Amino acid sequence: MKTLTFLIFMLAGMQLMAQEQSPIPKISQQITDYFNFYQQEKVFVTLDKTHYKPGETIWFSAFVADANNQVVADENGQLFVKLFDNKGNAVVQEIFKKNGNPIPGDILIPEDISADQYYLVAYTSLQHNPEEIFSTPIKIDPEYSNQWVAETAFKDSLSISGQKNDIYIILREISGDVNKNTQLRYEIQNGNDVIEKGKLKTDESGKATISFIIPAKTNGEPFMCVLSDNKNEWQHEIFLPTNIDPLIIKFYPEGGNIIPGTPTKIGFTAFNKWGLPVDVEGSLVDQEGKTISLVKSFTKGLGLFPVNIDETKKIKLVLSEKTGMGQTYVIPSPDPNGLSLSVVKSDADFISANLIFADKQKHKFSLMITQGSKMFWAADMEIDGLGRIKIPTDNLPKGINLLSVFSNTGTLLAERIVYKDEQKELKLEISPSQKNLQSNEQLKVKISLTGENSQPLSGIMAISVTDLMRKEYNDKQIKEYITVDSELETPFSLISGVIKDRLGNSALLDVYLISNRIKGFHWDKIRQFNAGNTSESNSANKGISGEVTDKGGNKVIKAKVSLVNNKNMQLLSTTTNDEGIFSFPNLNKSNWDDFSAKATDQDGKRELNIVLRKDMEGQISDYIQQLAVKCRLGEIDRVADANYFENNSFLFSKPTKQNKPNTSALDNQRKMLSSTTNLLDVIKTIKPFKLMNNQIVFFGSENSLNYQSGALLVLDGQQLGTDVSSIQNISTTEIDHINVSTNPMDIQRYTGLNSVGVVEIFLKNGTSRTQEATVENKNKYNGIYRIPNTFSTDPVNSKRDIRTTLLWIPDQKINETGEFEFTLTAGKIVSDFIIDVQGISDNGDMVSGKATFSVVKE
Repeated sequence: MKTLTFLIFMLAGMQLMAQEQSPIPKISQQITDYFNFYQQEKVFVTLDKTHYKPGETIWFSAFVADANNQVVADENGQLFVKLFDNKGNAVVQEIFKKNGNPIPGDILIPEDISADQYYLVAYTSLQHNPEEIFSTPIKIDPEYSNQWVAETAFKDSLSISGQKNDIYIILREISGDVNKNTQLRYEIQNGNDVIEKGKLKTDESGKATISFIIPAKTNGEPFMCVLSDNKNEWQHEIFLPTNIDPLIIKFYPEGGNIIPGTPTKIGFTAFNKWGLPVDVEGSLVDQEGKTISLVKSFTKGLGLFPVNIDETKKIKLVLSEKTGMGQTYVIPSPDPNGLSLSVVKSDADFISANLIFADKQKHKFSLMITQGSKMFWAADMEIDGLGRIKIPTDNLPKGINLLSVFSNTGTLLAERIVYKDEQKELKLEISPSQKNLQSNEQLKVKISLTGENSQPLSGIMAISVTDLMRKEYNDKQIKEYITVDSELETPFSLISGVIKDRLGNSALLDVYLISNRIKGFHWDKIRQFNAGNTSESNSANKGISGEVTDKGGNKVIKAKVSLVNNKNMQLLSTTTNDEGIFSFPNLNKSNWDDFSAKATDQDGKRELNIVLRKDMEGQISDYIQQLAVKCRLGEIDRVADANYFENNSFLFSKPTKQNKPNTSALDNQRKMLSSTTNLLDVIKTIKPFKLMNNQIVFFGSENSLNYQSGALLVLDGQQLGTDVSSIQNISTTEIDHINVSTNPMDIQRYTGLNSVGVVEIFLKNGTSRTQEATVENKNKYNGIYRIPNTFSTDPVNSKRDIRTTLLWIPDQKINETGEFEFTLTAGKIVSDFIIDVQGISDNGDMVSGKATFSVVKE
């Protein structure tokens, strides 16, 4: 039920409005109707670790919460869990039944997967936007003993265009030993453009220096230094932040408005084009070029400055320091008819806020505080131009809340995010029986959960015990993620990580809340919603839709949109609505690349920009590609840990020699595939052949005049035989790439009966059937739903126990005593181990905790 509290403390001049004039009841009903139709969920996933080897299992527990942060059991939904590569391709995908909370599960990593960074994604059927899904990077790497580590440092934090810049390098083996007198190559790249390249050699200390000059212009892509060995078997990328990198700065006036002649706090976020937070510094300059004040970011990616702008003035931010030097950003203009809303104090009892109308006249209005789908506090009032309100916080829910102000006719005037702190924190204690133990020794661990006055609480927890070296990425905690990060457009994880206790730092938190928006929450959509007139389905993303804008980015209404199916040349047309949006809702699409669209103004004279909105699968793929770029650029070089290598050298096996398929560059292939309709012509450019008995026979591979066998044809892992008729109906536009190989090792992955070669064709939307077969052999299903496997606490080989995850309990119940105890056995890995606990109490409060112990040498 909603909690509508009409108690309010007012200064002189404030009066309660007549109840019959209040827009509150209608708005309350609208928000209820909207969220009943568009139900919302968020997912938090905790993993056993974040660094895996091929063939290992990713163990996870997923907690699902509703729009009001309630982690409740739901047995009638689906949880989609997928592993993506950095190109946005789903490597493994499973569906789990929402069978209580948390939802345990596991993903088997293919044995033949390439070493790289991947992304685990989890979402429910009620999530329809890629920004709403849970995603986290994981590393998959066998850690070869001859893998090099390039430890890098810069002479300056930024590379400046037009002058000499230096990168200092120390090249090491993964064991930590330096690589002396080693020849390397380097290229300075800006996207596909090579700025300069050269050779270098490390000295007796494994050190080398690269000197380079950044040009005066950028093509909009990041500058990179790419290191490689002479045989190009090892490669390492270094992101080069420069003073000419494009920046994106967004301004957030507190309350949403700037009114003339009134001091206003403006929060801002500062990121480079690829989503990495940056420090910026500059000046506010008026239209005459006069400096008003200086501006500097509070921390990387986040800042705030006060302004007091006259109605006639326009001001801009001009960056003056190295980052973004000279780049200019226009500050939002004052609204002479607006309302200023500013929170001056927030404590355990009240939220105090100032309201100032620009015209200084008497106004009637309504205030309300909402979270998710519920209204928790509301009041009607009247002030003479300005006043201060005090809102009691007793009945407000913990976490992110939205304070909104409406006119007496229901028009939104201002809004401000506020945070209700949890005063009665849960206490989770994790107590290992000892801090150090040796291989094969047992360790007892006691977990206790208490609440107010140290009273024991029951609950349910996900528990992992993992080698600390294998848990280097994910520091997400369930409470912070569910109540804050999943709620806001700019999560804490995007802001500089140097500030600890982010929720406890009141100054940072206030700047952070001002400079933010609640994800997916728009009052205009809620106010306009009418379930009776809504034709959309809440359970699917059907058809093709998009938006039309002019060159300035403004949405264009009544634009003419033409959609062409490039396969059958079918033409469809429609017009955009009042929001510049168009839709072909009943279109049965099979491949996004089959369609192209064009838009003109309503007279058909001016061509406009058009952006197709992909279905959920396509949107997630695009989102992961963008996330991969950001993670790749933000990755910090990891220096090899000599002690870890020395104590656990058996973990670091040498790589097998890779037999590269005889194939052409993928970019060239894709250009050919898009420009020709003859698949055999494309294969012939990769490796010449002749057709014999309707089979592909590569030159030099003939083995019989009478009984010549042809190359094996494989489509997405499925063997089609050797007759080319099996592939002649495949459209080249559906193909992503082709591998051609005559190497026996490649052929024997499919059959030992062919000695001619193999042609592997990979479709754009295909999934390797050989991979699926591997997973199916080890996993069990109930219809479409994966049945979670059970983690085994016993090693396969006790004499060679090299497990990096010693224990995984996905859903441990803690009874009314508030205590739970478990025992684990140390393996052969000598390292620090982390005990990570994430869970919820039976009263719905979320809690996390960590403890460490060490396995030492005998």
